Amino acid sequence: MALQSPFENIFMAIRQRIMGEASGTFHIDQDLGQLRTNTRPPVSWPCVLIDFEDFRFENLGENVQTAKGTVVFQLGFAPHSNSSQATPAPRVLQAMGYYQHELTLHRILQGWSPTAMSGSLIRTSAITQKRNDHYRVRELRYSLEFEDYSTKLQQGHTRARLVLTDDIVLPV
Repeated sequence: MALQSPFENIFMAIRQRIMGEASGTFHIDQDLGQLRTNTRPPVSWPCVLIDFEDFRFENLGENVQTAKGTVVFQLGFAPHSNSSQATPAPRVLQAMGYYQHELTLHRILQGWSPTAMSGSLIRTSAITQKRNDHYRVRELRYSLEFEDYSTKLQQGHTRARLVLTDDIVLPV
């Protein structure tokens, strides 16, 4: 069944790409605020939460639109050990593991087009969220443009009717 919403199509394509390329590395879901809680977030670690922000639309005609905006990926990580100079090297590597997860995700996404009607994902920023808990959340933002044909006007077809009268003579 073909999906109708461009955002749904893009989300499902991104989800499939991450699942295929990072084989079980990430818990993938829509960003519904799971990481904005004062209790243990309802996710598995590491997680990738996906949302669409600040999309602007322009009409192309016949109810077709172009869209430009940002796809936001929140990478959530469970608390790890310290990474100070007093921490043993193997624990520092474990604590720094989120950078490798971020690089893996970036390699999967950068320059890739989620659908035939979209451009490529292009990273525009990477931010570490300041939090009061021990979870680490990195926010990666990618610009994306696509064409939305979901409301395109359909050409109507009506049957032609031929009315014959005595005044019209058809060739034999």
